Amino acid sequence: MPKRFVFRLEALLTVKKNKEEEIKLRLAEKNIEAERVRKEIEEAQNKLKDFQKDTKEGRRAGSENVAAMRSSVAWRNALKVDLLKAGQKLDAVMVSIWNINQELIKAAQERRAVEIIKEKRFEEWKRENAVAEQKFIDDLSQQRFIRSQNK
Repeated sequence: MPKRFVFRLEALLTVKKNKEEEIKLRLAEKNIEAERVRKEIEEAQNKLKDFQKDTKEGRRAGSENVAAMRSSVAWRNALKVDLLKAGQKLDAVMVSIWNINQELIKAAQERRAVEIIKEKRFEEWKRENAVAEQKFIDDLSQQRFIRSQNK
């Protein structure tokens, strides 16, 4: 009976797989964060558009005074600053995503390298096993032949 295939680096392969999964989770978290920041940007853009629309309608109606104009300029500038900050935040998140993606590529390459070693060793084991099995079958055939000759 052939012995079972045992890959001595199985623990290393498991560690590599776990590391890759951990990086995938970090990447997913960053993608969620990027989506959240995109929504913030979209909301700020919508607020700015609505504000500009309301300001135009107010001007057309002629119901503006100096204090309202000053506050509207300040509010518009605040919205633009919020938009700029959100854009910078998104840029930082995207850089982080790119870095994590590079880590993921490296981790996948390391895992794949160990898997290739495992596959090669398994093929070696199969060849050795096939040779041993063939030898065993040949011995049985030879013994059977000798027994049949001795009768």
